[in-house]
Amino acid sequence: MYYRLDIRALSLMRIAIALIIIIDLLIRFSDLEAHYTNNGLWPLNLIYNFGWNPGFWSLHALNGGVNYILILFVLHFIFALFLLIGYKTRLFSVLVWLFTISLHNRNLFVLQAGDDVLRMILFWGIFLPWGNYYSIDSKKITRLKNNALANIGYLLLIASIYFFTFNLKNSAEWRNSGTAIYFALSLDQLRMPFFGDWLYQFPILMNILTHFVYWLEFVLPFLILWPSKNGKGRIIAFILILILQIGIGMTLYVGLFFLINIVSSIGLIPSIKFNFNRSRIKQNTFIYQKPIKQNYFLKISSNLIAVYVIVICIIINLSSVNWFNYQLKSEFTYSVNLFRLNQFWGMFSPKVLKNDGWFVYHGIDSLGQSWDLRMNEKNINYSKPKHIVSLYKNDRWRKLAENMQNPKYNFLRPQFGKNILRLWNIENPKKNMVTLNLYFMEKENLLNYQNTQIKKILYCVCTKN
Repeated sequence: MYYRLDIRALSLMRIAIALIIIIDLLIRFSDLEAHYTNNGLWPLNLIYNFGWNPGFWSLHALNGGVNYILILFVLHFIFALFLLIGYKTRLFSVLVWLFTISLHNRNLFVLQAGDDVLRMILFWGIFLPWGNYYSIDSKKITRLKNNALANIGYLLLIASIYFFTFNLKNSAEWRNSGTAIYFALSLDQLRMPFFGDWLYQFPILMNILTHFVYWLEFVLPFLILWPSKNGKGRIIAFILILILQIGIGMTLYVGLFFLINIVSSIGLIPSIKFNFNRSRIKQNTFIYQKPIKQNYFLKISSNLIAVYVIVICIIINLSSVNWFNYQLKSEFTYSVNLFRLNQFWGMFSPKVLKNDGWFVYHGIDSLGQSWDLRMNEKNINYSKPKHIVSLYKNDRWRKLAENMQNPKYNFLRPQFGKNILRLWNIENPKKNMVTLNLYFMEKENLLNYQNTQIKKILYCVCTKN
């Protein structure tokens, strides 16, 4: 009773999640060839050599052709539409979940924490009765029962996001000096124009907000998990999450991350009781909420799966903090990878990234003449753009660029450069380039709006195939 979720709120969450899936697919579709085919920067002959773990799988990795990937995108889109309208909701919850795992595994290096949230919400959606309202399925006389273990699994997921991101933020800039938001907004490749630029002018306000965010993330798990019949703690938690995530989305270039966190929290909204026509409401509830006769084998199996996933997810999250020494054994990690239960809530932790910068594409033609492929002019421009975020088509490209700055992902650099060179030569046949020198102009952000001297780093020399 204390952890029973409102079925209408869950149904609204289903609609919102389906819309997020559709929007995400449309964004990814614009980069279908670049990110998911052999013509792009991550061909199949490389996929199993970097970042691929035992148990991973992907339908999108069975063929590197554009038409094949296009068919999978269309199917994924159709499944998301059926989830949106609530037609055979459980079936299409499973299919959307599986296709989302497959899509994520095809290119691991454009993913962010919001994708982990999305996969886990879709998993729990399979067990939740989120097709009982605002759906085609709701016209049926019989409906799915509210699964207590799935309710707990969902609540623990949302609580874990904030509990573990709080515990992982153990640096002085979060806990003492309050400079974390200053450093986050100092990242030119992340700070949004207008609201981000505006907030960046006020160090005292950024300091206050740093402490507010830090302690808010401490409080949220208690509000979510506090046992309450009326769910007052959960509605407060939802409002606070809404404020927090809108603030993130307005100031930092994080793509769908903030929206995913908002819509994933809709299930926290408790039941709202109305006083008028109470007898009619009760009667309708009795008629239309007659539970489905459940197969006891399926019920026991689903409960065992739910318990297993809850325990595994708790251990995965605990193993990310310093004060917990246990790590999952290999026989369990295979199932984690198989069902993509992988999750890590270390957003801006333990401290905020300080290295920052922008790319310069120095092309050279067959005569040895240089050309700036980003600016489309002869003179190579190494100066900082007014807004670095404007260089990225979408957050998937920004995340890829962020990963490339990490030395352990330097294998991405030549692939990225070759793709830039290939696209340039397709779009500019009269200015054909044979070589691309991919430079990164790197600086380190310091306190008091200072930064180190800019370093010109050659990431790779890429040649036309």
